Amino acid sequence: MQQVEVVDDGHPAAAADEAQGPGRVRRWWVVLLVVALVLVGAQLALAARDRSSSTRFAQLPGALPPVEADVRVLWRVDGADTEVLTEGVEVDGDVVGVRTGPDGAQSVVALDLRTGDERWSAPLADPDTVLAQRGARASVTSCLPVPDAQPGSTEPRVACLVSDALLAIGIRGRLTVTRPPTTSRVVVVDAADGRVVADRTAPPAIAFAVLPGLVAVGVPGHDGHAEVAAQDLLTGEVLWQHSSPRPALDPVGDVSGFGVLALGDQVAVLEVGSHVTLLGADGTVTRERQRYDRLSRDEADTRLEVLSGYLAFRPVTTIVRPGESDVTIPGRLVHRAVDDGSLPGVELIEGSRMQARDGTTGDRLWQTDRHTSGPVLVVDGLVYCTSGDAPGELVAYDGRTGALVWSASVGSYDQLARLMTDGRVLLVGLTPEEDAPAGSLVAFSLTDGERLWRVPLPDGLDAAWTLGHVLVAGEGGDPTPTAVLGSP
Repeated sequence: MQQVEVVDDGHPAAAADEAQGPGRVRRWWVVLLVVALVLVGAQLALAARDRSSSTRFAQLPGALPPVEADVRVLWRVDGADTEVLTEGVEVDGDVVGVRTGPDGAQSVVALDLRTGDERWSAPLADPDTVLAQRGARASVTSCLPVPDAQPGSTEPRVACLVSDALLAIGIRGRLTVTRPPTTSRVVVVDAADGRVVADRTAPPAIAFAVLPGLVAVGVPGHDGHAEVAAQDLLTGEVLWQHSSPRPALDPVGDVSGFGVLALGDQVAVLEVGSHVTLLGADGTVTRERQRYDRLSRDEADTRLEVLSGYLAFRPVTTIVRPGESDVTIPGRLVHRAVDDGSLPGVELIEGSRMQARDGTTGDRLWQTDRHTSGPVLVVDGLVYCTSGDAPGELVAYDGRTGALVWSASVGSYDQLARLMTDGRVLLVGLTPEEDAPAGSLVAFSLTDGERLWRVPLPDGLDAAWTLGHVLVAGEGGDPTPTAVLGSP
C-alpha cells in the first residue's frame, strides 16, 4: 500500500518551503557563480590565445604591431639616424645600426623604436674627412644580428663589419669602389647595453655574413672573382678561405651584386658576374657555381630564388634550400612582403595575371581572373594584392583554389598603394589624392574586405610603408623615412 501525505490548506507545505527557501537560493547563487567563473575563464583563455597568436604573427618578417585609427607620429627621424633605421637590425624593441657623424666618425647605436631615444652607443671608427663629405651611404660599415650559437641563449648580440672602403653609385645603379678596403675589423657588441664583446682584425672586405660561431667576410678581386675568408666570431682565428674562379666577363670596376649572405648554416657567395656559390660552414662547396639573371631571398632568409632565362623571355626560378634538393619553377616568383606559412607547397608567379604553381612539380594550380601586381601578402591561406582592372582595386584570392574571395576599391589610378598588415586588418598606405594635403592610411577586414577606417597621415606626410616591423612615413614621390608611426 502506498502512503499518501495530505496537506491541509497548504500550511505544512508552506512551512516546509519556508525552511528550504534559503538553501535553494544559496544553491542557485553557487550555480550562477560557477557559470560566471567558467565564462570568465573562457574569455581569459580566448584573450590569452589571441595575444599569443598576435605575438607570433608580429614576429613574422614584415608584420606590424597592432595599428589603430588613432595612429600618430611616435618620433621624427634625425638625418644622422636615417641609415640606422633603414639599414639597421631590430633587436628586442630597438633598432641597432651604424651612425656616421658630421666628422665621418662612426659608431654603433641602439634606438628605441617606440620613442627614438638613444639607448646606448659604442664607437667603431675614428673621424674620416672623405666620409664626412661623401655621407653615410658611401660606407660599407654595417651590422647584422648574431644567431644563437647555443639553444636557449638569452644574450642578443650584434656583429659589425668596420671597413675603410668607400663606394659610389653611378648611372643605372652602377656601383664602384672609390676607396678599396685596406683594413677591416669585426666588432661584436651586446645588444642590451652596447658592451663590446669582441673586436678582431679581419681581411679587407666590403661584405660579410654571420653564422653561429663564425663570420665570413668578402671582397671582389680586380677581375671580379670573390675572395672570402671565415674566422671565429669571438677569437678572430681564421677557419678557412675561398677564392672563386675568374669570371668570363671583366666587370670593369663594377661591384654591383657582390655579396656574402648567410643561408641557414651555409654561406652564399654572390659574385659581380652574376654567379652564386654555396659554401658549408667548414668552407667546402655544397652547391657549385651557377650564373643567374636575378637573385633574391625570401623575407625569412630560408632560401635563395635563382632566376635564369629572364633575358631570353623564358624565365625559370630555381629554389635553393640548404640540405634539400633544388626545385625548378617556371616563371619569376612574386615577392611576398608578409607570409605566415599558410600556403606550404604553393609558389606564386608574377605576370599580368598571377599564377600559382605546385612547389614540388611546378605544375600550374590556378591563375587569377584579373590583372594583378605584387608584392603580395599571404595570411591565413589568402593572397592579398592590388589589381589594375579598376582604379585602386584590392583583391583577395583563395591561395589553394585561386577563387576570388573579395575585392574593394581604395583609391585612384594616380595613387600609389602599399599593402601592409598587423595580422588583424589589411592596411593600405596611399599617396595623396590630387590637391590633398597628405596621404592616408586605410584599414580593411582581412576576411571580407569591409572598409573599417580611413585616416589622413599625420603632419602632412605623403606615404606610409614598412621597414621590418616598423611603420614609417615620409614626404615626396619616392620618400625617405622621416617619421615612425604607431598607435599610442
